[in-house]
Amino acid sequence: MKRENRAPCFVFPMGMEAAPFLRRLEVLSRERRGKSTYRRAFFEGSRVLVVRCGIGPSRAASSIRNLDERPAWIVGVGTAGALEDALRVGHMVISSTLVCPEESARSYQSDPLIIETLCQACERAHATYRVGTIASASRPVFDRRGRNELRRKTAALAVDMESYWLAQEAERLGVPFAALRVISDDIDAPPLPEYADWRPLLRSPLNLIARIRPYLRWRTFLRDFRAAIEELPPVLVEALRCWNRYGSSGG
Repeated sequence: MKRENRAPCFVFPMGMEAAPFLRRLEVLSRERRGKSTYRRAFFEGSRVLVVRCGIGPSRAASSIRNLDERPAWIVGVGTAGALEDALRVGHMVISSTLVCPEESARSYQSDPLIIETLCQACERAHATYRVGTIASASRPVFDRRGRNELRRKTAALAVDMESYWLAQEAERLGVPFAALRVISDDIDAPPLPEYADWRPLLRSPLNLIARIRPYLRWRTFLRDFRAAIEELPPVLVEALRCWNRYGSSGG
């Protein structure tokens, strides 16, 4: 993988997904363009770009279109829902192919050298990982029935809401791409109830009792989500170190 003096780029949907990784970097600048936030940073003497794109297809796509420099490669990073029984919270999925059941025209193949780098990074970080298809949907897919149907249609390991459109724009830009997603909810996780501000309920025990099940479901989801995103920084750090080794050896 040849360096060519361009920085690698990591794109996260949410700031809370990026935050643990950003704490490992020396952030030099932060700029808002459109709905996305772009940070230039250093890690162990080398440049890296970190983008917070926002959730969903349109924000993912526009974050790549609004880049003001051409990265060496792009990795879409974040959380995903499992589509396979064997995947558990904290397991990594590295994309080999990106598909979207709503856009049947084509799929996107991930760059083999980025896949190799991410596999090495997972091994160095002692992370459990799989390489396979990631499906992207324009709406959340939480229930088991919906996930089983998506698995049947796509043979994907996991589902998110951004990777397909990041891959689409990366190809248009002519930049290698792959996705790294950590499982934040397994296939048996129950659907999330409608979100509510639970703080007032804590001051009203009778109302809280009536809503205890959805409250506990959200608490469980957020616990697993936070645990999952803490698994990402060690892998991303090792990916950058692998990249630096490739660069110093000339490819």
